[in-house]
Amino acid sequence: MFTLNFQNISTSQIVNELKSKGYFVFEQALTEQYVEELLLDIDFNHILVNNNDVGVVIAYNQKFLTHCLVSSKKAYDIITCQKVLDICNEYFSDSYKLTNHRIYQTSKISHMPWHTDNNRQAGKQLVSKHNMPGLLFLFYLSDVTKNPFQYLKDSHKWSHKYSHEIYLSDRFIDNNYKQDILTFMMKKGSLILCDIHGVHRAEPFQDNRYTRTTLLFQVDQVGNDNAGHGEKNIVNTEYIDNPTQEVMDYLGFGFKREYPAFPCTSVATMTPEDILKIQKQLLPLTLQALAKSLATFLLPGKVKINAKRLLWHLKSSRSKISKLFRK
Repeated sequence: MFTLNFQNISTSQIVNELKSKGYFVFEQALTEQYVEELLLDIDFNHILVNNNDVGVVIAYNQKFLTHCLVSSKKAYDIITCQKVLDICNEYFSDSYKLTNHRIYQTSKISHMPWHTDNNRQAGKQLVSKHNMPGLLFLFYLSDVTKNPFQYLKDSHKWSHKYSHEIYLSDRFIDNNYKQDILTFMMKKGSLILCDIHGVHRAEPFQDNRYTRTTLLFQVDQVGNDNAGHGEKNIVNTEYIDNPTQEVMDYLGFGFKREYPAFPCTSVATMTPEDILKIQKQLLPLTLQALAKSLATFLLPGKVKINAKRLLWHLKSSRSKISKLFRK
């Protein structure tokens, strides 16, 4: 999973940098092979339509696999690994929870505003900023030459002055903090870890041929007074190969969650190009559905049941014959 160089970095060094600078950066923390294997778990071109499963959604020029704890064992292993837990144990002074996570792709164009991630929600709406300590883990899953993560140096120390603002404008930052902008263009597998109270964004870009892929997750120090804080963590129980109390508490088993999954999507958040692609996928399925509906209308129920029984017996016989030939 992790490169030897990253494994050799002590937890204390990481936490000390987080507390002093507000961020910690390590180029190629994940091995290239691990990143490639993780990406095989995800098909960003397969959008679910009335499919009873967990999958990718579209929000304009971004595609999200929000519930990656269900669909990717590789992602689960990163998010719950002992290295992450050790960092959290040393950084936080009280109990902490995984509050959100996602793998996402950003393509063609993006202009994210400057913001912090210490958000409190009521339903879909951001209603205020909270004071809970928190960490944002961000792993590049592609080489990032455009749309890199940007962080304002020392902003975790003064962002509380603007807690009445959801976002800070580009003009305000350029006029007051331009000299403090840190930009992280790095290779796939690189890690950026920062204080959620630090002001950050992904640098705006426009390039129809460029795509950035990222794994992001957030951990907050959520005490008993903050029940309901965070998104639901849907977990594939097959992945939980080390169900310690530490992992269960971290994932939030038994802890109330009130925030909807991010992003909130519908057909209205898809681009015309993506809607057209979906229509092309739906055409053969629509014809198949019409044929089935016509057969259901014309054929009595008993005939359909007997036809299904006949097909089942034919498949069973073929399977037995095939096994005999293999012997």
